[in-house]
Amino acid sequence: MKRIKLLLITIVFVIIALNIAYFTLNYTKEGNALIATKFIKNEATYKFDGISETFKLSETIRSQCQYCWEFTFEYQSMNSGYGDRNNTSVDAVITNHSAKIALEKGNIQSAVLDNTWDMKAQKPLNVVPRESRRSRR
Repeated sequence: MKRIKLLLITIVFVIIALNIAYFTLNYTKEGNALIATKFIKNEATYKFDGISETFKLSETIRSQCQYCWEFTFEYQSMNSGYGDRNNTSVDAVITNHSAKIALEKGNIQSAVLDNTWDMKAQKPLNVVPRESRRSRR
């Protein structure tokens, strides 16, 4: 009987610990910053040639909803360009990057590199050229 009671107490403790870990990861600034960091470091641009010594969190903004955050990270890469640049020609030049990652409850809502590259879709942002915007008026 003591073994069953001890087993039940252990199971309850593990469930509580897992709930706390889930809440901490998905609902706190630190947890969301960790999620954003892992996302960037696994994204093709950074993985291709990001310089780890230059990676830093430069800004944290509490967004409009209770569990929403926007983080800005900065880093440098060894070459120009975005995404997986294998089998493409690149300019060997140190390139500064600024990544803005918006999260809600641990889910990445948007990830934009240099206001140019959609990190989630791995393609350029759909930006309307200024000439096209003027001609619509």
